[in-house]
Amino acid sequence: MHDSRRYRDNAAACLLAAQDCQPYYRKLHLSMTTSWLSLARHDEAIDNLLASWDMDEAIKTNGLVVA
Repeated sequence: MHDSRRYRDNAAACLLAAQDCQPYYRKLHLSMTTSWLSLARHDEAIDNLLASWDMDEAIKTNGLVVA
């Protein structure tokens, strides 16, 4: 699974948890949701940048593994 997908899944889980808790914890869960979504966006931006540079092919030919 791609990291960004996992981050978005974690954000969704935090959002669901925020629906059924006390206000203090709701704010905490919503803050965690925001952080997970930010990580997802950053990961996708990096993937897009690497794709625009055709880094995937360069990395494969050098024998390196991209996680």
